[in-house]
Formats: sequence, C-alpha cells, structure tokens
Amino acid sequence: RGWTTFESAVSTEALARLAYFPGLGKLLEERLTPKVVEIDGAGPRVAEMEDRADEGMGPRNKRVIAAIEAASFTGKGDKPVVVQLYREYATKVNNAMAGSGEVVKGEYEGEYNAAGEREGRGVFRLANGDVYDGEWKAGKKEGR
Repeated sequence: RGWTTFESAVSTEALARLAYFPGLGKLLEERLTPKVVEIDGAGPRVAEMEDRADEGMGPRNKRVIAAIEAASFTGKGDKPVVVQLYREYATKVNNAMAGSGEVVKGEYEGEYNAAGEREGRGVFRLANGDVYDGEWKAGKKEGR
C-alpha cells in the first residue's frame, strides 16, 4: 500500500497548497477543468481541497511522510525512495506556486527599523504553517 499512499499524496498536493494561494486557485478553477476525482465513498466526485487548511503545509508534509513510512512496500529499497520522491515533488509544487507571484500571507512579530521594515530579531508565521524565526535586515530575511 506504500505506492498508493504516495499516489494519493501527490495527487492532492497542489490542492492542499492552493489553500494558501487563493488567487492562483481561483484562476486555475476558472481556466482548467478538474483532473482529480475521488472514487471512494458513494460515487465519483471532483476532489476538493483537504479539510485541513488550518493544519499548515509543514504538518501536512510530516503527516504524509509518516504515512509513507508506516506503509508496506514489496520492494526492499522502495520506502526511502518514495519518501524522497514525495519531498522532491512537494518542493516542486511549492516552488511553482511561489513563482506565480502571489504572496503567502502571514503574521510577523518582532523588531522594526525607523523605515518600518522588519529588522533585528523576529518571527514570521506564514498561513501555510511555515515559520521563520531569525534575523531580519531592511525587511528581508538575514540568514536561515
């Protein structure tokens, strides 16, 4: 069941991330017909965003990786390969959406300079669950 866990995760990855890019989601909805169809339950239906938008992408990724690691594989070396494939795919989907130009919203707590830019120590919590806790300079992240 390991490969089916992977297939389910990658087929819904973009849908899950669109919760944090509503402008891109609306544009795609207007221009493309749905391609992912749920077949479990009473009958086929168009897949929708996961009902876990408050979960954040970091926790979702950990949940998916834990599910893959808990799954059984027939091939002895498949499990680490599938985990890496999922990580690479999630990164590519995220980068493609980030490249759309839409900014993920978030909240900042920390220091500002005289120009009102983030500067010094601060924590930025993005709506997708990612957190940057570190130094800022002239409104930009300084470090990792």
